[in-house]
Amino acid sequence: MAMLTRRCFILFAAALAARHVPAQPAASPQAVERILHEATGAQVLPYSTRDFGRDQYPAGRSVRVPEASADALLARVRAKLPPGWVAWVGVTHDLAAKKPAAGVELAAAPGRDQFDILRAAATDGTNYDLQTADIVKELQAWDREFGIDIQRAETDTVQLRLKKLPKNVKAFAQRVYKFCPDIVEQGVGSVEELEKPS
Repeated sequence: MAMLTRRCFILFAAALAARHVPAQPAASPQAVERILHEATGAQVLPYSTRDFGRDQYPAGRSVRVPEASADALLARVRAKLPPGWVAWVGVTHDLAAKKPAAGVELAAAPGRDQFDILRAAATDGTNYDLQTADIVKELQAWDREFGIDIQRAETDTVQLRLKKLPKNVKAFAQRVYKFCPDIVEQGVGSVEELEKPS
């Protein structure tokens, strides 16, 4: 599976906005809670979070897991998740916690496809006048062209994997930079660095 620079981190400036809620899933929240608990051994919360942990999304469910094992645990949860649900690594820096929260959030919520991850996480880019729908539209285009797998999403961040590398990596890096300058300015440091596969 091809990836583009540090798993193609896309950093967005943050602000919470009301989001679309997907249709009711076939599996119950309790079934998803069991999957989360069995896969991670962690206590399941009856919500996932948005806005750096300051807002609870009641349709979601979540656990805190060690950062180092988050991706492996996500894969384990996704392998067992029933249709009508999506899972992702969510909030990494919980600003609502009185003391620093251990680990990162592994979340699941009702969703028809991976783009509902962005809606559940309330991801936006207000510094660039990007609402969640704008981000979904751009990433859907990437998905049609290269195939993507959204792994992580929170208020100001989306991390994804490209399923195949673009034929013109330089042009794609420019496109990513134009869409979200923060990937360079707050991330990798240059468009040339963004071009390097990792």
